[in-house]
Amino acid sequence: MPDNDASNSVRDATGSGATEAWLAVAQAYNECTATLLQHLRPLGLSLLEHEVLMNLLRSDGLTQRELSQRCFSAKSGISMLISRLEGSGIIVRSQSLQDQRAWRLSLTPKGQSLAQDALRIQTKVVAEMAKAFSRDELAVVKSRMNAAAALLKDMREQKRL
Repeated sequence: MPDNDASNSVRDATGSGATEAWLAVAQAYNECTATLLQHLRPLGLSLLEHEVLMNLLRSDGLTQRELSQRCFSAKSGISMLISRLEGSGIIVRSQSLQDQRAWRLSLTPKGQSLAQDALRIQTKVVAEMAKAFSRDELAVVKSRMNAAAALLKDMREQKRL
């Protein structure tokens, strides 16, 4: 039988509830992505493809580098995906006027239509998830998650633990 004291210390080493909160966030994230993926599959989209489409829908003309940063994905993985999406007639590349080495990415009309379909799905999934919160609670969640992200980004950039 496990030692309850040891088990409790593993569950929340800080004693502040931080581990349980982190686990709840991770569980909600996993459920959200699983639900989103379930509804994107009929469109033939993976989560990364969805992310690429959403980023290009919001910001037409991103470079491959900008897109890989926004999608938190390796440039090589994005490159292969972009080639596939281009071959499927979903995106087009055009040479950047500012930097001849860079390519700007845009959605084709077919890509725009697919992205709009994916956005409708995303909107429904997010709306369902948001039912668990009041408007004020959503504002607090947004504020605290942004603050947590900033702290973790600083920790990563400073390479400190």
